[in-house]
Amino acid sequence: MKICRKLIAVVLLVGVMANCFNYWIVSTSYHFNKAYISSVLCTNKDKPALHCEGKCFLDIKLKELEQKSKQEQEHVKRVIETVAPEKPLLVFKTFETEVETTVPHYLQQKPVGKTSTIFHPPKVA
Repeated sequence: MKICRKLIAVVLLVGVMANCFNYWIVSTSYHFNKAYISSVLCTNKDKPALHCEGKCFLDIKLKELEQKSKQEQEHVKRVIETVAPEKPLLVFKTFETEVETTVPHYLQQKPVGKTSTIFHPPKVA
């Protein structure tokens, strides 16, 4: 049973890490397969003056990846909104406490007591 839990945890961890490093994975695969991409998959093969070298293909893949991540974020947001509404119904009255909002005397900017004779302006001679 413990092995199954560890295996599930590792698989989930790898999935999360792969999702975090999608841009890095795409750009690394572009750099390793640059010759193949520039000769076969590049959309600007017929325009050698652009010196594209497959960057157009990389831009297309990164835009697809960005759209996919936006769709996933919207899906997660919808799921969270359906599962956890703004005002959950599971709030118990016992946890609601009123906070006393009294302002201390030194923050009220009112004189607290009588002035002392010690504090006075200097006398001009």
